Amino acid sequence: MIGFTAVAVLAFAYLVLKLRRDLHMLQQNSYREERYRRWRATQPHQLPKAEYVLYVALGIWAAGSGKMALLPLAVLAFLLLTYKRPAEIIPLKMTPRATRLLHTAWAFAAAGCAVAVLCSRFGVLGRLAASLALAFMITTSWRIMLYAASYRAPKEAAINAAFAKEAHDLIAAAPNLKVVGVTGSFGKTSSKLILASMLEEQFLTIATPESYNTPMGVTRVVREKLRPIDEVFVCEMGARQKGDIAELCELAQPVVGLLTAIGEQHLETFHNIETIIDTKFELIAALPEDGVAVLNCENEHIAANTHRAKCKVLRYGFSPEFDYYADEIDYGPRGAEFTLHAPEGRSCRFRSALLGRHNILNIVGAAAAADALGLPLIKAARGVARLAPLPHRLQLLERGELHVLDDAYNSNPAGAASALEVLSLLGEGKKILITPGMVELGEREYQLNYEFAQAACKVCDYIILVGKNHSRPLQDGVRDAGFDESRCYVAADLADAQRYLATIAAAGDTVLYENDLPDTYKENA
Repeated sequence: MIGFTAVAVLAFAYLVLKLRRDLHMLQQNSYREERYRRWRATQPHQLPKAEYVLYVALGIWAAGSGKMALLPLAVLAFLLLTYKRPAEIIPLKMTPRATRLLHTAWAFAAAGCAVAVLCSRFGVLGRLAASLALAFMITTSWRIMLYAASYRAPKEAAINAAFAKEAHDLIAAAPNLKVVGVTGSFGKTSSKLILASMLEEQFLTIATPESYNTPMGVTRVVREKLRPIDEVFVCEMGARQKGDIAELCELAQPVVGLLTAIGEQHLETFHNIETIIDTKFELIAALPEDGVAVLNCENEHIAANTHRAKCKVLRYGFSPEFDYYADEIDYGPRGAEFTLHAPEGRSCRFRSALLGRHNILNIVGAAAAADALGLPLIKAARGVARLAPLPHRLQLLERGELHVLDDAYNSNPAGAASALEVLSLLGEGKKILITPGMVELGEREYQLNYEFAQAACKVCDYIILVGKNHSRPLQDGVRDAGFDESRCYVAADLADAQRYLATIAAAGDTVLYENDLPDTYKENA
């Protein structure tokens, strides 16, 4: 059975490639097995046709002689030679945990291939069992990754707990450190970056980078970046299910909590708005009695729940009834200017290059949190003035003769509406939208995307939808709005959208990229 041994070796080599992709998808599902299974059940997955042919080739070998091993050998060689690693929007991060998990999955795959070789030595039934085992492992390689994750789960939990305790102790040992927790359904990353820029005017400040907002992400930042001399730690806190923020608060021990917004985000895991409210207010519940809760009371869900705070509350928004508010607003395609009012009759004029009315609100909230820490408004204004537009968050770029409004990190209804408002203010040329729509909105996903498409029809000259299946609600919204069908193009993927854009765009046109779905939402991923 030397022939089948060669088949098993090639099968393992192919599994090595596929398991890396499976690890990438598991990582984007936060290593949570239940989320990964749910993703597998809801996303379309088309395997290479040669993988199905492998079943036939191995079946012929099982019923024939050893020489027939040339058939599956040829199929596997073809799969290996034609395999292309999918383009990654969010690259796989080969962290120590990912490396351990990948090596475990490879070991499981190698063991499965070895068992198949042994089975192949026991007649026709043995060869048939060996053939089915190899083909099944290849076509459902993601199961191997899940088995590896389950096997490693207790060990990874122990490692994570040890790292988290070390981070907790480092925070507790910093003599002058104050921690600000920032959370919300949206706006938290922008608010965090704005607040950190303000605080740097006076304090030694550390902030979680990018979208590091999970327990392990925060733990890593603390272990690698926190210094004993740091005075403020601005900690973004994300959540996909109830209890996530409480866990982060146990780790970071915030004394100031900034709650930016509550909306219909991640409904596929939260299921309802009440659970989202409970989860976001875990930050406020964790604050000490002498802490400060900074609450966006323009948001109806937050305004209705301010009573949950057991510490001092600072309300912010656009109304003079709030503790901090903005008025005399002048905003347009190059940024905003407004007057920020604070308690005791204080006020200061702010200027910012950040686009969108929602970013004015983010600045007001950040200024309120900074004021609670003792930063004068004038220094907060300086911190905002030097802050460049945030990457992929309504960032205005020039690409040759085109204006590009990059809002690729956005995926919520409020942000999408704000992006359309900014688009309406830009330039005299055509206004073009490229979007796959919004995700993680649960039962409301269809309706909210439908409404977004209808709103876009009032602003845009051309609409390019990405993903023929996923963008169905957008397609329906565009059609029902009576938008010119010749000006709406449904692209297979972003590369196809770019090709079509090149045929319609001219100098002076503005292109809005609204949301860029992660790799888990790629059709035929």
